[in-house]
Amino acid sequence: MLRPGPRTFRTKGMAEQWLAGVEADLVRGSWTAPAASLETVAVWAERWMASKLNLKPNTTADYSKRLRTYVLPKWGDTPISKVTRGDIQHWVQDIVSTGASASTVRHAVGTLSRILNEAVIAGALVANPCLRISTPRLPSSDITPLTVEQVKALAHQIENPPVKPAGKGARPSGRHHFPEYGLLVRLAACSGLRAAELAGLKINAVDLDNGVLRVTETLSEVRGKLYTVPPKTYQGRAVPLPDFLVEELRKHIAQLDGGGNGYVFRASEGGPLRWQNFYNKHFKPAVARAGLPDTTRFHDLRHTAAAAMIAVGAHPRAIMERLGHSSITVTLGTYGHLLPSLDEELTRKLDAHWTT
Repeated sequence: MLRPGPRTFRTKGMAEQWLAGVEADLVRGSWTAPAASLETVAVWAERWMASKLNLKPNTTADYSKRLRTYVLPKWGDTPISKVTRGDIQHWVQDIVSTGASASTVRHAVGTLSRILNEAVIAGALVANPCLRISTPRLPSSDITPLTVEQVKALAHQIENPPVKPAGKGARPSGRHHFPEYGLLVRLAACSGLRAAELAGLKINAVDLDNGVLRVTETLSEVRGKLYTVPPKTYQGRAVPLPDFLVEELRKHIAQLDGGGNGYVFRASEGGPLRWQNFYNKHFKPAVARAGLPDTTRFHDLRHTAAAAMIAVGAHPRAIMERLGHSSITVTLGTYGHLLPSLDEELTRKLDAHWTT
C-alpha cells in the first residue's frame, strides 16, 4: 500500500521519485487512496450501509445485528488497510469457539467482506483480504416434508385447539375455533407460499374464478413494526390452486370485511397477522398436539409442497416458478436430492420409448 506522501519535498528529484512510484503503482493496479485507506472499518461500514438503497427492512435489521454483534466490536476502530487475512482467520476461530453456528459465522464474514469490497471499489484497498477465508462447513440440508396425514393432523389441531376451562364454573370466553388457520396450513402445504407471502396475501390477489393466487407483496415484522415489501426475489408470480382450496377460500373470503385490500389471513384478535405471535400461540402448540417432531417449522410446509410436486412428476422449471425461486439452480440445489426417487419411473419410460 502506498503511504501518504509529504506535502513538500526537499529537492525536485525527491518529488519526481515519489511521483514515479505513484505512477508505477497505478500501472500495476496496486495504488490506494492514502486518506481513505486510513479510515476505520466503522466509517466504511456506515458508508456501505448508506449505499444499500433497495434492502428490505428485515435484511437491514439482519446486517445491523451482525455489525453490532460481530463485526464492529472486533474491527470498528481498525483502519481499513490494517485488516489482514490472518487476523480475519483468527477472528473466525474466535467466533466458532463461542459455539456460533456455521451459518452465523459465514454471515458475519460475509458482512465484513461486503464492507471491504466497498473499500476496494473506492480505491482504499488493493484486494479484499476476506477472499478464501476458511469458514465452517454448513450442515447438509435437513428437509423433512410432511405426509398428507401429518398435514391433515396439523390443520385439525390448529383449527380446533383445546378449550381452556374458566375458573369458578364460568364459561370459557374468547374464540375456540380457527378454521382460517386450518385453511392456512393446507394452503401452505399445497402452494408452497412463504410465511410472509401468506401473511401479506390480500383479497384482491385471490382470483377465485381462475383458481389463482397472485403473489405481489409480503408482510414482515421487524422489531415490532410491520412492513409491506415485494416478494423475496422482487418478482410477482401467479400460483394455481387445486379446486378444493379454491372452494375453501371462497367460503372464507365471503365472511371477511375490509374489501379487496383486506388481508386474507388475520390475527385471531383482528388486524394483520403478526407472524411470530401466530407461530408461538397457534402453530407450535398445534405441532405438539398433532404428534409431529418438535423441530417441525412452518417452512416445512413449503418443502412439503415441493416434495408433492416432485412426486407427481412436475418439471423442475414448473416447481421453480411456483415456489418463486430466483433460478433453477436454487430449486435443484434445494430439492435435487428428492429427484433420484423418480429414476425408476424415468428408466421405465425410456425403456418403453425405445422398445415400442
